[in-house]
Amino acid sequence: MKNKDIGILIGKKNYSESSLILTFYTELNGLSSFIFKGARKKKLAIFHLGIYELTFFKRAESELGIINALDVTFPLSDIYTNPQKTILCFFIADVLKQTLKVEGGDALVFNFIREKICLLEVQSDLYTFPLEFLTGLIANLGYLPHFEEDNAPYFDLQKGVFTAVESPYSYFVEEQTAQQLKTYFEGNYLQSFEKETTKKSLQLMIDYYRIHIPNFRIEVSLGIIKDTLYSFA
Repeated sequence: MKNKDIGILIGKKNYSESSLILTFYTELNGLSSFIFKGARKKKLAIFHLGIYELTFFKRAESELGIINALDVTFPLSDIYTNPQKTILCFFIADVLKQTLKVEGGDALVFNFIREKICLLEVQSDLYTFPLEFLTGLIANLGYLPHFEEDNAPYFDLQKGVFTAVESPYSYFVEEQTAQQLKTYFEGNYLQSFEKETTKKSLQLMIDYYRIHIPNFRIEVSLGIIKDTLYSFA
């Protein structure tokens, strides 16, 4: 029996001389991997973060489904031709591979990722995009920090709380950094912040991920966006 699902491609690797193994985060089934037979011979343009409709067959006892057809649901072009967007695409796919490790669909997470990919296609100012993505994703994964009081000087990374109380896992945060993170966690990206504040907020979020996401390692892709997107700030 053929099945259909919408999937966001987060990983691909060669399976044979002619086939690929593709890993998607799908709307209905969450993290799912498939064999796409003959894809390499057909020389199909299959890109990371591409949004596809999958037609597939999967046995209950098998970890891998078999793709019968793969159709683009939302055409992307600027992401794959704009150098900065291509780098961000690599970074986002790396983050998703590190965080989405459990099978089972989650509509909130899927819709958030899809909306962000569509936004990346059309957005021109990219400086805050990594921070926007990280704050939104971690919130949808259930790790939204709490703010005990306005202008709290410490962020306890283990407890996930901005607080006035110092602890072994707390970081001192400047007022503007705390304000930016609070604003972004509320989903408001219109308020303007200094570029140096954004860089500090981004590093704090990476540290927060490392505590709450097991084996979170994105040094390579993070280093690339730091050397490109933020190098001339």
